[in-house]
Amino acid sequence: MTTWMRWMLCVACLATVGWLWHAGALSAVPALATGAASILLFAWPGHGHRKRRTALQYIEMGKQPIGMH
Repeated sequence: MTTWMRWMLCVACLATVGWLWHAGALSAVPALATGAASILLFAWPGHGHRKRRTALQYIEMGKQPIGMH
């Protein structure tokens, strides 16, 4: 999932929680807990430098492909 998409999901979740709190459907403690959980789930950075699975791996000496995983 892209960083932009994660931030948009976080903003949407925070807006929904804020609206529910403003409408009186949620009290302050559950609204704050849900807001904190949405920040942790959506806005927290994911795995930054993942290894690409489609890249060929080469042996250092002969530079021969050893296969794809």
